[in-house]
Amino acid sequence: MTLLADSPHSDFDLAVIGAGLAGTGLAASLRQAGFDGTILLLEAGRGPGGRAASRRRRDDLLWRLDHGAPCFSFSQPPKGRLAELWNPLLEKGIVQPDRGIVVGLNETGCLVDPPDHPLLQGPRFRGVPTMASVPEALLQAAGSKTHGVFGERISGLSRENGWWCFSGQHRARSLVVTGNLLAHPRSLAMLGWRDVPLRSAVPLNVDPFLDAALEQIAEMRASVRWNLMLEFPRCADHLPRQIWLTSEAQETFGIERIVLHRQQDQKLGLVVHGLDDGSPITPDSQPGLLVSQELRQRKALTELLLPWPELAQALPLARSLGVMRWGASQPLDYPLPTSLQWCGPSAVGFCGDWIAGPGFGMAEGALQSAVDLAAQLTE
Repeated sequence: MTLLADSPHSDFDLAVIGAGLAGTGLAASLRQAGFDGTILLLEAGRGPGGRAASRRRRDDLLWRLDHGAPCFSFSQPPKGRLAELWNPLLEKGIVQPDRGIVVGLNETGCLVDPPDHPLLQGPRFRGVPTMASVPEALLQAAGSKTHGVFGERISGLSRENGWWCFSGQHRARSLVVTGNLLAHPRSLAMLGWRDVPLRSAVPLNVDPFLDAALEQIAEMRASVRWNLMLEFPRCADHLPRQIWLTSEAQETFGIERIVLHRQQDQKLGLVVHGLDDGSPITPDSQPGLLVSQELRQRKALTELLLPWPELAQALPLARSLGVMRWGASQPLDYPLPTSLQWCGPSAVGFCGDWIAGPGFGMAEGALQSAVDLAAQLTE
């Protein structure tokens, strides 16, 4: 397929909503599989990354902070088509094994062994120099016929005469969504929408595969994180990379883990992965929730950083870089079956770490879903 001419719209063969690991991985995997059509990547953030995004600052060009996922987790070394996508990144040095120290903290603030968590059980990798380097490299591998549009949040969808149409002048023959916000009822309150965009675009009984997918997606539980970002004026030696709280400590402090990111100028970036307390998230409530989450997390840090006296003493001087709200579709009661990953009658597909398969809930799952969907679209 080729870009259509003589049209007032920007017409593409495939549109992918979300330029995180799954979206950029899908674009790169499609190219590896021989797909020569045009691809449009639509991303609400300032650049590729998603939960692998890295914060940059205009006032400090050296500053890089991995404020989402601190590493790429796998249940086992990549194999098959996944290895074909991942190994070139290793060979080019864009990813490297993550050997950062991981420690645990219990509910009394004492150091213990890290919890038995799936994200810590298999091989782990880090992006070089930052996590965002990986989706950036995958986007580059997708070639010149892939067009990225950043800073544009999709507020509505429609399907007209065989075209998927978006806000603005973009439309595409086929659509892939890498998260399920456009398919899940939680989007109604969170974003102030009146209906689920995919459901309103494709009415019931038009596509039985999409009907089944949307029914299962509606039953999924969302996972929300409130990530507080701090800049410390100095960096102690021999600090861990990740501090994981035990399940009892998570319940006590409302925090999942703390991630430390050493900077080139020896300052320290610290990210607190705060757990959601179930408060309703709406466009009106979110500003207040961001403030309350920062206050709560900074208070918890006064106890949680005591095993590292230099950090505890420097906490009052730590500069806040704000709170980022992350929404993810894991952990879930069950993932979306791969049989519903592509809905042919409506030309819509799903991709991400919430799809059934190896590495569910991990970077491995995001990339595996990408290569699996690419295979379906090119066979």
